[in-house]
Amino acid sequence: MELKNIELRPRIVDALRYANFETVMDVIQHNEIELTKILKLSSKDIKELVKCISKEIIKPCPLLYPPTNALRMLNSGEQCMLTTGDTIIDNILGGGIMSRGITEIVGESAAGKTQLCLQLCLTVQLQKELGGLEGGAVYICTEGNIQMLIKRTQQMIRTMKQRYDQLKDVDLLNNIKYITVPDLDTQYQVLHLQLPILLSRNKIRLVIIDSIAANFRVAYNSSNGSTLLQRSKELCKLGAKLKEISDNFQLPIVCVNQVSDLFSKNDIREYIGNKDDNFWEYDYYQKQFLAGKGSKIPALGLVWSNTINSRIMLSRADRTLVGNEDNNQRTITLMMAPYAPRQWGVFYIDFEGVHGKTDEH
Repeated sequence: MELKNIELRPRIVDALRYANFETVMDVIQHNEIELTKILKLSSKDIKELVKCISKEIIKPCPLLYPPTNALRMLNSGEQCMLTTGDTIIDNILGGGIMSRGITEIVGESAAGKTQLCLQLCLTVQLQKELGGLEGGAVYICTEGNIQMLIKRTQQMIRTMKQRYDQLKDVDLLNNIKYITVPDLDTQYQVLHLQLPILLSRNKIRLVIIDSIAANFRVAYNSSNGSTLLQRSKELCKLGAKLKEISDNFQLPIVCVNQVSDLFSKNDIREYIGNKDDNFWEYDYYQKQFLAGKGSKIPALGLVWSNTINSRIMLSRADRTLVGNEDNNQRTITLMMAPYAPRQWGVFYIDFEGVHGKTDEH
Protein backbone atom coordinates (compact mmCIF):
# COMPACT_ATOMS: atom_id res chain seq x y z
CA MET A 1 0.00 0.00 0.00
CA GLU A 2 1.42 3.36 -1.02
CA LEU A 3 1.49 6.30 1.38
CA LYS A 4 0.28 8.73 -1.30
CA ASN A 5 -3.14 7.05 -1.11
CA ILE A 6 -3.51 7.86 2.59
CA GLU A 7 -4.88 11.26 3.64
CA LEU A 8 -2.28 12.93 5.88
CA ARG A 9 -1.34 16.44 7.01
CA PRO A 10 0.92 18.32 4.55
CA ARG A 11 3.87 18.51 6.98
CA ILE A 12 3.72 14.75 7.53
CA VAL A 13 3.55 14.15 3.76
CA ASP A 14 6.61 16.38 3.26
CA ALA A 15 8.54 14.55 5.99
CA LEU A 16 7.76 11.17 4.46
CA ARG A 17 8.79 12.34 0.98
CA TYR A 18 12.05 13.81 2.32
CA ALA A 19 12.87 10.50 4.06
CA ASN A 20 12.07 8.55 0.84
CA PHE A 21 9.19 6.68 2.53
CA GLU A 22 6.85 5.54 -0.23
CA THR A 23 4.95 2.54 1.16
CA VAL A 24 3.29 1.57 4.41
CA MET A 25 5.98 -1.07 4.91
CA ASP A 26 8.60 1.69 5.07
CA VAL A 27 6.79 3.10 8.10
CA ILE A 28 5.66 0.05 10.08
CA GLN A 29 9.12 -1.53 10.18
CA HIS A 30 10.15 1.25 12.60
CA ASN A 31 8.89 2.02 16.09
CA GLU A 32 7.63 5.47 17.10
CA ILE A 33 10.94 6.61 18.61
CA GLU A 34 12.81 5.71 15.42
CA LEU A 35 10.20 7.46 13.28
CA THR A 36 10.54 10.62 15.38
CA LYS A 37 14.28 10.73 14.66
CA ILE A 38 14.04 9.79 10.98
CA LEU A 39 11.11 12.01 10.03
CA LYS A 40 12.01 14.82 12.46
CA LEU A 41 8.37 15.17 13.51
CA SER A 42 6.78 15.67 16.91
CA SER A 43 5.52 12.74 18.94
CA LYS A 44 1.95 13.93 18.29
CA ASP A 45 2.47 13.84 14.50
CA ILE A 46 4.00 10.36 14.67
CA LYS A 47 1.04 9.03 16.65
CA GLU A 48 -1.33 10.55 14.08
CA LEU A 49 0.66 8.93 11.26
CA VAL A 50 0.53 5.50 12.92
CA LYS A 51 -3.19 5.87 13.61
CA CYS A 52 -4.00 6.79 9.99
CA ILE A 53 -1.94 3.90 8.64
CA SER A 54 -3.58 1.45 11.06
CA LYS A 55 -7.04 2.49 9.90
CA GLU A 56 -6.10 1.95 6.28
CA ILE A 57 -4.62 -1.48 6.97
CA ILE A 58 -7.64 -2.91 8.76
CA LYS A 59 -10.23 -1.21 6.51
CA PRO A 60 -10.25 -3.89 3.75
CA CYS A 61 -10.20 -6.73 6.31
CA PRO A 62 -13.71 -7.58 7.59
CA LEU A 63 -13.83 -8.85 11.15
CA LEU A 64 -14.11 -12.63 11.31
CA TYR A 65 -15.67 -12.35 14.77
CA PRO A 66 -17.67 -9.10 14.80
CA PRO A 67 -18.28 -7.66 18.26
CA THR A 68 -21.64 -8.24 19.90
CA ASN A 69 -23.21 -7.87 23.34
CA ALA A 70 -25.18 -10.04 25.73
CA LEU A 71 -28.55 -8.44 24.93
CA ARG A 72 -28.13 -9.02 21.18
CA MET A 73 -27.22 -12.66 21.78
CA LEU A 74 -30.22 -13.10 24.09
CA ASN A 75 -32.63 -11.59 21.56
CA SER A 76 -31.25 -13.71 18.72
CA GLY A 77 -32.96 -16.75 20.21
CA GLU A 78 -29.95 -18.95 19.47
CA GLN A 79 -29.91 -22.34 21.18
CA CYS A 80 -27.04 -22.27 23.68
CA MET A 81 -26.71 -25.98 24.46
CA LEU A 82 -27.12 -29.32 22.73
CA THR A 83 -28.69 -32.06 24.83
CA THR A 84 -26.96 -35.43 25.24
CA GLY A 85 -30.35 -37.13 25.37
CA ASP A 86 -30.08 -37.83 29.10
CA THR A 87 -31.23 -35.38 31.78
CA ILE A 88 -28.76 -36.58 34.41
CA ILE A 89 -25.76 -36.21 32.09
CA ASP A 90 -27.02 -32.82 30.89
CA ASN A 91 -27.13 -31.61 34.50
CA ILE A 92 -23.56 -32.83 35.10
CA LEU A 93 -22.38 -30.98 31.99
CA GLY A 94 -24.14 -27.76 32.94
CA GLY A 95 -26.92 -28.16 30.40
CA GLY A 96 -25.30 -30.28 27.68
CA ILE A 97 -22.76 -29.54 24.94
CA MET A 98 -22.01 -25.93 23.94
CA SER A 99 -23.61 -25.02 20.61
CA ARG A 100 -20.48 -23.07 19.60
CA GLY A 101 -16.74 -23.57 19.95
CA ILE A 102 -14.68 -26.72 20.52
CA THR A 103 -15.74 -29.30 23.09
CA GLU A 104 -13.27 -32.08 23.83
CA ILE A 105 -14.35 -35.52 25.02
CA VAL A 106 -11.29 -37.29 26.40
CA GLY A 107 -10.84 -40.69 27.99
CA GLU A 108 -9.08 -44.01 27.85
CA SER A 109 -10.07 -46.84 25.56
CA ALA A 110 -13.61 -48.21 26.06
CA ALA A 111 -14.60 -45.32 28.33
CA GLY A 112 -17.61 -44.49 26.14
CA LYS A 113 -16.34 -41.55 24.04
CA THR A 114 -17.57 -42.82 20.68
CA GLN A 115 -20.87 -43.99 22.22
CA LEU A 116 -21.56 -40.47 23.50
CA CYS A 117 -20.63 -38.94 20.12
CA LEU A 118 -22.98 -41.26 18.23
CA GLN A 119 -25.76 -40.30 20.63
CA LEU A 120 -25.07 -36.61 19.95
CA CYS A 121 -25.43 -37.30 16.21
CA LEU A 122 -29.02 -38.31 16.95
CA THR A 123 -29.97 -35.70 19.56
CA VAL A 124 -28.76 -32.86 17.31
CA GLN A 125 -31.65 -33.75 14.98
CA LEU A 126 -34.24 -33.04 17.68
CA GLN A 127 -36.31 -29.86 17.67
CA LYS A 128 -34.87 -26.93 19.61
CA GLU A 129 -37.56 -27.10 22.29
CA LEU A 130 -36.37 -30.66 23.00
CA GLY A 131 -32.72 -29.62 23.27
CA GLY A 132 -31.66 -30.38 19.68
CA LEU A 133 -30.38 -28.07 16.95
CA GLU A 134 -32.68 -29.29 14.14
CA GLY A 135 -29.91 -30.44 11.81
CA GLY A 136 -27.67 -33.30 10.79
CA ALA A 137 -24.13 -34.21 11.76
CA VAL A 138 -20.75 -34.84 10.13
CA TYR A 139 -18.73 -37.64 11.71
CA ILE A 140 -15.04 -37.44 10.76
CA CYS A 141 -13.38 -40.73 11.68
CA THR A 142 -9.58 -40.98 11.91
CA GLU A 143 -9.56 -44.50 13.33
CA GLY A 144 -11.98 -47.39 13.69
CA ASN A 145 -14.48 -49.00 11.36
CA ILE A 146 -17.21 -46.87 9.80
CA GLN A 147 -19.46 -49.92 9.31
CA MET A 148 -19.32 -50.70 13.04
CA LEU A 149 -20.25 -47.09 13.82
CA ILE A 150 -23.24 -47.28 11.48
CA LYS A 151 -24.36 -50.57 13.01
CA ARG A 152 -24.21 -49.13 16.53
CA THR A 153 -26.03 -45.98 15.39
CA GLN A 154 -28.85 -48.07 13.97
CA GLN A 155 -29.28 -49.72 17.38
CA MET A 156 -29.62 -46.32 19.06
CA ILE A 157 -32.03 -45.06 16.40
CA ARG A 158 -34.67 -47.63 17.39
CA THR A 159 -34.72 -46.27 20.93
CA MET A 160 -34.71 -42.63 19.80
CA LYS A 161 -37.77 -43.16 17.61
CA GLN A 162 -39.58 -44.85 20.48
CA ARG A 163 -38.84 -41.93 22.80
CA TYR A 164 -39.63 -39.09 20.38
CA ASP A 165 -42.72 -39.21 18.17
CA GLN A 166 -41.34 -36.35 16.05
CA LEU A 167 -38.53 -38.61 14.79
CA LYS A 168 -40.64 -41.56 13.65
CA ASP A 169 -40.75 -40.46 10.02
CA VAL A 170 -37.22 -38.97 9.95
CA ASP A 171 -34.36 -40.84 8.28
CA LEU A 172 -31.91 -40.21 11.11
CA LEU A 173 -29.07 -42.25 9.62
CA ASN A 174 -29.25 -40.39 6.30
CA ASN A 175 -28.70 -37.11 8.17
CA ILE A 176 -25.30 -38.29 9.44
CA LYS A 177 -22.41 -37.91 7.00
CA TYR A 178 -19.40 -40.14 7.69
CA ILE A 179 -15.93 -39.18 6.43
CA THR A 180 -12.73 -41.21 6.86
CA VAL A 181 -9.41 -39.34 7.18
CA PRO A 182 -6.48 -41.79 7.50
CA ASP A 183 -3.69 -39.18 7.68
CA LEU A 184 -2.98 -35.49 8.32
CA ASP A 185 -2.85 -34.58 4.62
CA THR A 186 -6.34 -35.98 4.06
CA GLN A 187 -7.54 -34.31 7.25
CA TYR A 188 -6.27 -30.94 5.99
CA GLN A 189 -8.05 -31.37 2.65
CA VAL A 190 -11.30 -32.33 4.36
CA LEU A 191 -11.32 -29.47 6.88
CA HIS A 192 -10.23 -26.75 4.45
CA LEU A 193 -12.01 -27.80 1.26
CA GLN A 194 -14.62 -30.54 1.54
CA LEU A 195 -16.18 -29.74 4.92
CA PRO A 196 -17.04 -26.05 4.20
CA ILE A 197 -18.74 -27.10 0.96
CA LEU A 198 -20.63 -29.90 2.71
CA LEU A 199 -21.80 -27.54 5.47
CA SER A 200 -22.93 -24.88 3.00
CA ARG A 201 -25.04 -27.33 0.98
CA ASN A 202 -26.62 -29.28 3.84
CA LYS A 203 -28.35 -28.44 7.08
CA ILE A 204 -25.53 -29.66 9.31
CA ARG A 205 -25.50 -28.55 12.95
CA LEU A 206 -22.74 -30.70 14.47
CA VAL A 207 -19.21 -31.76 13.50
CA ILE A 208 -17.44 -34.59 15.33
CA ILE A 209 -13.77 -35.59 14.92
CA ASP A 210 -12.96 -39.02 16.37
CA SER A 211 -10.16 -38.81 17.26
CA ILE A 212 -8.16 -35.59 17.04
CA ALA A 213 -4.91 -37.16 18.31
CA ALA A 214 -4.65 -40.26 16.11
CA ASN A 215 -3.15 -38.66 12.99
CA PHE A 216 -0.91 -36.33 14.98
CA ARG A 217 0.58 -39.23 16.91
CA VAL A 218 1.47 -40.98 13.67
CA ALA A 219 2.82 -37.91 11.85
CA TYR A 220 4.79 -36.54 14.82
CA ASN A 221 6.06 -39.62 16.62
CA SER A 222 9.41 -38.13 17.61
CA SER A 223 10.08 -36.30 20.88
CA ASN A 224 12.83 -33.97 19.63
CA GLY A 225 12.32 -30.23 19.97
CA SER A 226 11.88 -29.35 16.29
CA THR A 227 9.20 -32.03 15.81
CA LEU A 228 7.25 -30.90 18.88
CA LEU A 229 7.50 -27.28 17.74
CA GLN A 230 6.11 -28.15 14.31
CA ARG A 231 3.31 -30.17 15.92
CA SER A 232 2.42 -27.23 18.13
CA LYS A 233 2.19 -24.94 15.11
CA GLU A 234 -0.07 -27.38 13.29
CA LEU A 235 -2.30 -27.76 16.36
CA CYS A 236 -2.69 -23.97 16.60
CA LYS A 237 -3.66 -23.80 12.91
CA LEU A 238 -6.10 -26.67 13.37
CA GLY A 239 -7.73 -25.03 16.39
CA ALA A 240 -8.10 -21.72 14.55
CA LYS A 241 -9.69 -23.47 11.56
CA LEU A 242 -12.15 -25.41 13.71
CA LYS A 243 -13.23 -22.25 15.53
CA GLU A 244 -13.63 -20.47 12.21
CA ILE A 245 -15.89 -23.29 10.97
CA SER A 246 -17.87 -23.22 14.22
CA ASP A 247 -18.42 -19.47 14.00
CA ASN A 248 -19.17 -19.26 10.28
CA PHE A 249 -21.69 -22.11 10.29
CA GLN A 250 -22.94 -21.61 13.89
CA LEU A 251 -22.39 -25.17 15.09
CA PRO A 252 -20.46 -27.03 17.80
CA ILE A 253 -17.24 -28.92 17.09
CA VAL A 254 -16.78 -32.04 19.25
CA CYS A 255 -13.28 -33.55 19.28
CA VAL A 256 -12.53 -36.94 20.80
CA ASN A 257 -9.07 -37.10 22.36
CA GLN A 258 -6.91 -39.94 23.60
CA VAL A 259 -4.91 -40.11 26.82
CA SER A 260 -1.27 -40.58 27.76
CA ASP A 261 0.32 -42.06 30.86
CA LEU A 262 1.23 -39.60 33.61
CA PHE A 263 4.67 -40.39 34.97
CA SER A 264 5.64 -39.36 38.47
CA LYS A 265 8.01 -36.44 38.89
CA ASN A 266 10.67 -38.66 40.43
CA ASP A 267 10.60 -41.00 37.44
CA ILE A 268 10.97 -38.08 35.02
CA ARG A 269 13.71 -36.45 37.13
CA GLU A 270 15.71 -39.65 37.02
CA TYR A 271 15.12 -40.05 33.28
CA ILE A 272 16.16 -36.55 32.17
CA GLY A 273 18.58 -35.88 35.03
CA ASN A 274 16.97 -32.65 36.27
CA LYS A 275 16.90 -32.36 40.06
CA ASP A 276 15.85 -28.70 40.23
CA ASP A 277 12.52 -28.30 42.05
CA ASN A 278 11.83 -25.02 40.22
CA PHE A 279 11.68 -27.03 37.00
CA TRP A 280 8.41 -28.59 38.21
CA GLU A 281 6.46 -25.49 39.29
CA TYR A 282 4.23 -25.38 36.20
CA ASP A 283 2.43 -28.69 36.68
CA TYR A 284 -1.22 -27.61 36.70
CA TYR A 285 -1.80 -29.47 33.46
CA GLN A 286 -0.60 -32.69 35.08
CA LYS A 287 -3.33 -32.33 37.70
CA GLN A 288 -5.98 -32.75 35.01
CA PHE A 289 -5.69 -36.50 35.03
CA LEU A 290 -8.08 -39.41 34.90
CA ALA A 291 -8.39 -41.34 38.12
CA GLY A 292 -7.89 -45.07 37.99
CA LYS A 293 -5.30 -47.74 38.51
CA GLY A 294 -2.84 -45.65 36.48
CA SER A 295 -3.07 -41.88 36.11
CA LYS A 296 -3.74 -40.53 32.63
CA ILE A 297 -3.60 -37.08 31.06
CA PRO A 298 -5.14 -35.82 27.78
CA ALA A 299 -2.93 -36.23 24.72
CA LEU A 300 -1.48 -33.38 22.61
CA GLY A 301 -0.25 -31.35 25.57
CA LEU A 302 -0.82 -27.78 26.70
CA VAL A 303 -1.07 -26.32 23.20
CA TRP A 304 -4.24 -28.27 22.47
CA SER A 305 -5.58 -27.72 26.01
CA ASN A 306 -5.35 -23.96 25.45
CA THR A 307 -7.21 -24.31 22.13
CA ILE A 308 -10.39 -26.05 23.28
CA ASN A 309 -13.29 -24.25 24.98
CA SER A 310 -14.45 -27.06 27.27
CA ARG A 311 -13.24 -30.50 28.30
CA ILE A 312 -15.30 -33.54 29.27
CA MET A 313 -13.46 -36.52 30.71
CA LEU A 314 -14.75 -40.08 30.67
CA SER A 315 -13.14 -42.81 32.76
CA ARG A 316 -13.98 -46.32 33.82
CA ALA A 317 -13.03 -48.42 36.81
CA ASP A 318 -11.27 -51.73 36.46
CA ARG A 319 -13.68 -54.32 35.10
CA THR A 320 -14.88 -56.82 37.71
CA LEU A 321 -17.53 -59.53 37.66
CA VAL A 322 -20.20 -59.61 40.34
CA GLY A 323 -22.07 -62.87 39.84
CA ASN A 324 -22.98 -62.87 36.16
CA GLU A 325 -23.07 -59.06 35.83
CA ASP A 326 -20.38 -56.81 34.44
CA ASN A 327 -19.80 -54.16 37.11
CA ASN A 328 -17.96 -51.70 34.87
CA GLN A 329 -18.65 -48.30 36.43
CA ARG A 330 -17.92 -45.24 34.33
CA THR A 331 -17.46 -41.64 35.42
CA ILE A 332 -18.13 -38.46 33.44
CA THR A 333 -16.48 -35.21 34.57
CA LEU A 334 -16.85 -31.67 33.31
CA MET A 335 -13.21 -30.72 33.78
CA MET A 336 -13.33 -27.18 32.45
CA ALA A 337 -15.95 -24.98 30.82
CA PRO A 338 -16.70 -21.24 30.67
CA TYR A 339 -20.31 -21.77 31.74
CA ALA A 340 -20.23 -24.24 34.67
CA PRO A 341 -18.00 -25.37 37.56
CA ARG A 342 -16.15 -28.67 37.61
CA GLN A 343 -18.51 -31.51 38.51
CA TRP A 344 -18.85 -35.22 37.93
CA GLY A 345 -21.24 -38.14 37.99
CA VAL A 346 -21.60 -41.82 37.18
CA PHE A 347 -23.02 -43.19 33.92
CA TYR A 348 -23.54 -46.50 32.19
CA ILE A 349 -23.90 -47.73 28.61
CA ASP A 350 -26.48 -50.22 27.43
CA PHE A 351 -28.13 -51.24 24.15
CA GLU A 352 -30.12 -47.99 24.07
CA GLY A 353 -27.17 -45.61 24.57
CA VAL A 354 -25.50 -43.56 27.30
CA HIS A 355 -27.38 -42.87 30.54
CA GLY A 356 -26.63 -41.08 33.78
CA LYS A 357 -26.75 -43.20 36.92
CA THR A 358 -28.58 -42.25 40.10
CA ASP A 359 -28.42 -43.78 43.56
CA GLU A 360 -31.52 -45.78 42.71
CA HIS A 361 -29.80 -47.70 39.87
